[in-house]
Amino acid sequence: SFTVTSEAHLFELKGCGLRLRVPEGALPPDVTETKLHVQASLSGQYCLPKASELASAVYWLSAPVKFLRPVTVEIQHNAAFKDPSSKLCFTICRSPEGGQPHTFEKLEGGVFIRNSCNGSISLSGFSGLAIIMPEGGPQHYLSQLWYAKKSKHDFRAYYVITKDLVVMKSAVEACYSDEAFQGYCERIEFEGEQIMMDLPMEGIKAGEWKITPVYSPVIQQGDAKSFSSERLPVCELAIHWEKKYLDVPSQFIYAITLLGAKGANAIVLDIQTSAFDEYLFKLFYSVLDDNNCDVHCAIAKNRNRLERKFIEELGAIEGPEMRFIFESSTVSIEIPAAVSGWRIIQPTPKLQISTEQAKEYAHHQFRVIKDTNSQEPLSMDVHLEGARPHNNSIRVCLDPSVWGAQKSLAAEVQQQKVQQKKREHEERRLRDLEHIAILGQRSDKKLLNLQYLLPDTMGLSSERQTELSGIKSTTEKLIGMMEKRDTKLSEIKSDTNELIRRTAMRETQLSRIKSDTKELTRRTESTSQSSKSFHHTLRRSLSTPDMRQSYVSLPVHRIYGKRGRLQSCGEGDAETDKARPSSPKKFKEEGCLDEMDVIGKTTLSVTNEAQTFSWAGYGLKLHIPPASLPAGVRKSSIEIRAIIAGPSSFPEDATLVSAVYCLQNQVVFSQPISV
Repeated sequence: SFTVTSEAHLFELKGCGLRLRVPEGALPPDVTETKLHVQASLSGQYCLPKASELASAVYWLSAPVKFLRPVTVEIQHNAAFKDPSSKLCFTICRSPEGGQPHTFEKLEGGVFIRNSCNGSISLSGFSGLAIIMPEGGPQHYLSQLWYAKKSKHDFRAYYVITKDLVVMKSAVEACYSDEAFQGYCERIEFEGEQIMMDLPMEGIKAGEWKITPVYSPVIQQGDAKSFSSERLPVCELAIHWEKKYLDVPSQFIYAITLLGAKGANAIVLDIQTSAFDEYLFKLFYSVLDDNNCDVHCAIAKNRNRLERKFIEELGAIEGPEMRFIFESSTVSIEIPAAVSGWRIIQPTPKLQISTEQAKEYAHHQFRVIKDTNSQEPLSMDVHLEGARPHNNSIRVCLDPSVWGAQKSLAAEVQQQKVQQKKREHEERRLRDLEHIAILGQRSDKKLLNLQYLLPDTMGLSSERQTELSGIKSTTEKLIGMMEKRDTKLSEIKSDTNELIRRTAMRETQLSRIKSDTKELTRRTESTSQSSKSFHHTLRRSLSTPDMRQSYVSLPVHRIYGKRGRLQSCGEGDAETDKARPSSPKKFKEEGCLDEMDVIGKTTLSVTNEAQTFSWAGYGLKLHIPPASLPAGVRKSSIEIRAIIAGPSSFPEDATLVSAVYCLQNQVVFSQPISV
């Protein structure tokens, strides 16, 4: 989900192949903020227009308010047409709340650019959206190779083919990234209906290795189109090192021929067996306030586990990382006892971590506290002992000046993920309840049919009558139990609806509180701007021509006029000196700024030697050539000011795209200075 305000926005879901452009003023006047929810679907029960098939994922978009201006939606497709504009079109599901199958209809409009795999369209309303193509048309596919280790001498290779879509690539990574390493990834096309490995079921020998398919080494084109995480279009190969008395080589390479594929005639198995013994050592930062931060030193086999634990659950910030191999059964994390300007609080100075602990994940946590009078950023090394390569260390670098922004960003990401998980949990629970109810209705029908099929007991033997009456009483008991169960299910469903209603009310209250907080912040900023404007006016009224400072203004930006010609402001020349304003008012109107607009100020000492000056944090570099000063002058200085905002005047139809740097030199340089 994305937060939309009255300003223009550009949202991008890189892992889903979706981009949204929301224009300025799209929300109603009485709405300051709203949520735009997006969900990508790879498979489902869809009723598409006649003689067409999907060329993209299905994206479900929804918003609680109606937008006043259309939103541009750009999504990825995998069609392989030379002129996609004549073959592709958008399709939309008008009623996503209805039951399956969802019915789609063609949507007029849309832009498809040649040699591009994206299509865009402007929408005023939201619903299920996708791109369709003529049935049986050419499509691009993506093949991925993954490796996993089953034991010391046994490995697995998984060869997966899906549509060439970012969302499908991400889904395959989610299936394998916890236990496997990724090999190559390349585009492929089907010549016929299937792609097959030239590999017999009994396997082949490659030196001291044996390669055996776990099941039929064939991938059907239909399976690659209808992707499902429950049944992947995959060929699985078992790779076994047969000489157990010898150590497994550090690398295994073997090429397997592919039949029925265009663009790729073979796949190359390239297994770095030593990589399966590597572990990841990574740092995460949990910012508590302006002076306190918790540092997590985590070790695990897999990166995804660490990111789920510390980023998604704890809302921590990523730090540096490295890979290592256990030299023995344990490694030690060693942290310095003290750093200048900082205090370090930790349970133990050294922590022992074994290989068994690191298979899941293990971590050591310590706290760093900045001294009140210290302004230095934290810089120290965390050492890892007992690992290869030797002398492993990670540099911890923390700057308190950016903690606030990092903490707010991490908190917002964490809140969005928590809300998404809550919604998915509720939706899953409702689907389970509906499934249970459907099963209950089917059981009721079967029991009623059994009751109606019971024959009349008259004219039968006493034993048969007793047997049938027992069956009848058992059936009645089962029917009664089913009725009680239906009653309980209806109560559970009503309780669930009430819980959903309360959750929606709570989210509404939270959104109101957030909007009120933003309004209060805006008013505070407006008051601050008014105060600054007052002082600025007072300063101008007290200025006189004699008190005015003279600047040599050198804006380091590019200004393009109507004809596209580059215009620039250089150092003052004769015409510039004549055009300088003679009064404070005129001086202000010409774009020169006073001290209240300066955000940075420094002085550079200049000699006759070649110099390179870099003003860190302000984006300015000066290159001064040798012998730049006039004859007889050995040393001079340049006073530099950085200006970020203020009243100014620029050429017509031009926009300022950098800061403004004002340079004031004491002497006239004999050679030009590069800025």
